Amino acid sequence: MNMSKKKWKPNFFDGIIVILVVVLAGGFYAFTHREKVVETKVQRYQVQLLECPEGLSKKIKEGDKLTDNVKKYYMGKVVAVEAGESKRLSEDRVNGRILESVMPGVESVILTVEANVTENASSLKVDGNFEIKAGREVAVKGNGYAGKGYIITVER
Repeated sequence: MNMSKKKWKPNFFDGIIVILVVVLAGGFYAFTHREKVVETKVQRYQVQLLECPEGLSKKIKEGDKLTDNVKKYYMGKVVAVEAGESKRLSEDRVNGRILESVMPGVESVILTVEANVTENASSLKVDGNFEIKAGREVAVKGNGYAGKGYIITVER
């Protein structure tokens, strides 16, 4: 018994199948790895830093870049700085009232921040990371200063 093995020789249809597989793989790769074009807009919001050491507002300059001090996300740049008295609410237990008292040696600082944000149905995000929401507690870090406070307003 003389059995000879047949050698495989590529033909026209094999070439068509190889080309088809390569084209499909390339199309799949291009579809899944395309860059998403995201539209950004300029957004302003205000952050109130509470119980800052007196004089901190003088260190903050317009144009300073702010970073979230916890997750290190970029928050935007400072466009305005306002300083005021730091007040604390306390209870007058004798008369049953709430009193507002000025705290000596500390100030409250309001920063107006401007950033390029992306907007979807439920949120505004700076660089796709830092979410802007009124009432959110933030830890802010700038060049030579840091503070904690809240986002108090978001322009719409």
